[in-house]
Amino acid sequence: MTPRIAVLPGDVINKIAAGEVVERPASVVKELVENAIDAGATRVSVDVEQAGRRAIRVTDDGQGMTPEEAPLAFQRHATSKIRTEADLSTIQFMGFRGEALPSIAAVSKVRLVTVAAGSSMGTEIRFAGGALLAQRETAAAPGTTVEVMDLFYNTPARKKFLKSPATEFGHVCQAVQRQALAYPGIHFRLSHNGHAVADYPAVPTLRDRVHQVYGVQLVDACVDLQEGAGRFRLEGLCTRPLETALTKTPQDLFVNRRWVKNATIVHAVYEGYGTYLARGHQPRFVLSLWVDPRQVDVNVHPTKREVRFADQEQVHEWVRSRIQASVKPASVASRTTVVSAWSPPQRHDHPVATDGSRDVPGHANLAPDVLAGRQPRLEGVAELGQAYLPAVDQEEVRPLGQIANRYLVAQVGDEVQIVDQHTAHERVLFERLQRQFEAGQITSQGALLPQVVELSAAEAVSVRAHLEDLGRLGFEVEEFGPGSFVVRAMPALFGQGDPQVLLCALVEDWDAWPSTPSMQERYNTVLASVACHSAVRAGRALEVPEMRRLLEDWREAGLPSTCPHGRRIAMRLTIEELDRIFGRLGWT
Repeated sequence: MTPRIAVLPGDVINKIAAGEVVERPASVVKELVENAIDAGATRVSVDVEQAGRRAIRVTDDGQGMTPEEAPLAFQRHATSKIRTEADLSTIQFMGFRGEALPSIAAVSKVRLVTVAAGSSMGTEIRFAGGALLAQRETAAAPGTTVEVMDLFYNTPARKKFLKSPATEFGHVCQAVQRQALAYPGIHFRLSHNGHAVADYPAVPTLRDRVHQVYGVQLVDACVDLQEGAGRFRLEGLCTRPLETALTKTPQDLFVNRRWVKNATIVHAVYEGYGTYLARGHQPRFVLSLWVDPRQVDVNVHPTKREVRFADQEQVHEWVRSRIQASVKPASVASRTTVVSAWSPPQRHDHPVATDGSRDVPGHANLAPDVLAGRQPRLEGVAELGQAYLPAVDQEEVRPLGQIANRYLVAQVGDEVQIVDQHTAHERVLFERLQRQFEAGQITSQGALLPQVVELSAAEAVSVRAHLEDLGRLGFEVEEFGPGSFVVRAMPALFGQGDPQVLLCALVEDWDAWPSTPSMQERYNTVLASVACHSAVRAGRALEVPEMRRLLEDWREAGLPSTCPHGRRIAMRLTIEELDRIFGRLGWT
């Protein structure tokens, strides 16, 4: 009888293991760059061809390997990082399992050239499908170069599941950016098909590195964190509450310099913002948390992108309290503004605080001058831009006023309606954009002065891949160099908004698309972002005709109850509900 249980052949074992570690070209880049960092490199260069499908080359100036060590590096579970079981509880290296190189070699053709520190000659080794082909002595510069060619050439089923070149190279960019953020003191370079894509020279601080990767706009919108207590230390940047956005990019988290996904810490960040985070808005952050290695387990995921803390609740509470202390405003103004239909408002800019933030009106009692019947001074943030133009029969809607420069009060028929001006306008614009898109007639508006937008390497890859889609959406965008684009026209409904903010939001929408959505669903997601960024903002004082026009447009749209992102638009009170509230049922 043939045994039903048998030991798998070595080549099958290697390919199974490779499937856990090597998901795509970006996985190879990540593992090779981590090896370079562990080798003490001060300069790391990553060169890829055809988004990594054809070739990946990682060169470093680290300590290199001797002729005896080089072939051992391709044996499974051979490593220089740990020696005993006790070392697993104090891991301070990026790699430690000894799986990366043998896993990569099992599904590609690999050439390694390495020169140990102090040696005059180096070693060259070649592998194909996990088998050693040749080893010889060679001359080279100190350090190590690993070339990975024809990835997944011997596993065609795996190669079939790779995404488009633009998507795969976007993941490669993210892998390099994450390592650059984790190690500001190392110089990283990235090129694609011979063209430089990103260059991050060594800098002294994480803030400087965030400036290099994400640009000055994000840095200026953030507060710095430099906190330490006992076993914990937190460093990085997070956006001020009034600078949060509808997008989550970036939300980079590092634990002991390792980029990870950790729901506990992300939840702690959101809890730290608490009521200062507007509904639907997301904090953007780059945070690096240091924890005693004995209190964190990094050996819980094949790619080491998840960690487990010994005291999860303590980590959560400490991070939450540090975020809260950093983003909490020194004082929160709480005012209510009423705009009557017979007393048009006058606009005033609200004072800017010394930290660059702006106070947003809240929900306090009416000011004495309002109670006395005098015209109140509006404290809301005036928004520059085109007015919401009036042109509607005055009998159709009857605006009664504005609360806190964000909610409109109106009588529509026998109903009293309290309307969120931003979400209502967002829905109106979305309906218009959708109709224009279906008719192939989204109206563009040329910029008086074309604007140059600077994007990160990963964002630039996504925009470059969707230039045709941008054209269909009413944009006119041209490349202007690595990571730079010139915006010559935008959808007319967008007005005078910031094109960089909108493009970043669209990049996140594209990256979030499921693998096989309908074309209409894909564009609806993007149209919703355009409408949101084009809509009148909370904090803008509206003139009475503007209120009337907005309310009438919302009524003509069918009085929808939510914006395209699902946020509530209005609270309605019918005459029957008002009679019940005031005890008038049965009375005349």
